[in-house]
Amino acid sequence: MAEADRVTRDADWIEREYGREKWPAVERLIEEAIAAESPDPDLARVLGRVVRHERHSPDPREVQEAVFGGVQAEVPQSLAYGAHHMFLTDAVANACTPATDLVVELGAGWGRYLFALWASGGPADATYVAAEYTEAGRRASELLASVEPRMRLRAIPFDYTQPDLGGLPQAEEAVVFSASSVEQIPQVPSELFAAVAGLARRVTTLHFEPVGWQLDDTPRRSSSREYAERHDYSRNLVEAVRAAEADGVIEIETMAADVIGTNPENTVSLIVWTSRQG
Repeated sequence: MAEADRVTRDADWIEREYGREKWPAVERLIEEAIAAESPDPDLARVLGRVVRHERHSPDPREVQEAVFGGVQAEVPQSLAYGAHHMFLTDAVANACTPATDLVVELGAGWGRYLFALWASGGPADATYVAAEYTEAGRRASELLASVEPRMRLRAIPFDYTQPDLGGLPQAEEAVVFSASSVEQIPQVPSELFAAVAGLARRVTTLHFEPVGWQLDDTPRRSSSREYAERHDYSRNLVEAVRAAEADGVIEIETMAADVIGTNPENTVSLIVWTSRQG
């Protein structure tokens, strides 16, 4: 790859791609969806409008390659993105219990999965936290939250390279997740796991990240070191998770490679870990 084509995924890159391009565009979609649903907008309807227009075409003739359980197939775009969306929100919902009083998305962007979780039956009395690096993403999530006053949402600044989750309400049980956001950090700092583990007496964390190639030496079409290096994506999440377990900070529950992907070269794997205090 030519040096001029190499991605350097630093703060300037993230701010341009997400802070000035992607999330302001989504904010406009949210504004349009709220206006279209006025005078009495409903969160689920507004969210549905935004999700349908954010990334894919609802036209069944628009197809793409996707991965389901390690198997690659050509499917309608709406099926690929819909399956990815439901897999993630169902997995997070299943991690919640009646005691869950805090739900945090790391690198939340505009919070689409947080809102989908709440609207589809997530814990009604929990505090939902969109921990997001860009002001545009936080602004978009706050705009969408204004539609549903019963949902307790907080949008807070969050930087993976200097992970600080202080100032959140004391919680008994937290569910934390990331959705292709750790991938944006080439080298995940070890401090991340202690910061997350300190959120509650019991924490369950789910990482939906394209790191299958980090799990073993099996050659993979659906994720690879070469792809990660070309895009300056995470190269050490699995190593960092295993080191945190070795240090006694967390306990790994699940590491499942290449579960689902709308990009067959960058398929999402699932890592689940837990921590307890006292």
